[in-house]
Amino acid sequence: MSRSIWIILFLSALAVLGSPALAQETQPINLALVDPVQIFKRDVGIEGVRLNLIYGNNASLKGVDLGLANWITGDALGLQWGGVNWTEGDFTGWQTGWVQKVGGFMSGVQTASIVSINERGKGLQWSGVNVSDDFLGLQLAIVNYAVELNGLQIGLVNIIKNGGMLPVFPIFNFSN
Repeated sequence: MSRSIWIILFLSALAVLGSPALAQETQPINLALVDPVQIFKRDVGIEGVRLNLIYGNNASLKGVDLGLANWITGDALGLQWGGVNWTEGDFTGWQTGWVQKVGGFMSGVQTASIVSINERGKGLQWSGVNVSDDFLGLQLAIVNYAVELNGLQIGLVNIIKNGGMLPVFPIFNFSN
């Protein structure tokens, strides 16, 4: 073969290996000590079980996520159980630990000993402090905060910025 054909084949192989389609692949299991020391890189999705001994980061999750610090840069579906659970995209399922954060839409349950945060959500938040911009469901905490709420807050301090029974009310507050 001529040299130009080898160069074209080499460049084609590089293009395929670096393509976004390959970056979105999924794997059934991942084990991480601390990102980037993990079996599969952060741009790979996990459909199965992910164990993060200290800190793991992946593109997406469908399954079970266990560890001290669990980070998903895309969407997650399933169970996140760890000290800190952080999903940048949408989350469906149950997050439990010390601190929970969903950057997109949370559907399901968030339970935390310290704080649960979501941009928009529906279901149950049960934590020391609950925070949501737009929530449909039940918030149980010492302090509940929602910009918009369609549901009920039960706690010592309950804040609904827009449309609540009262903007701040002890024991319970609601809006529909």
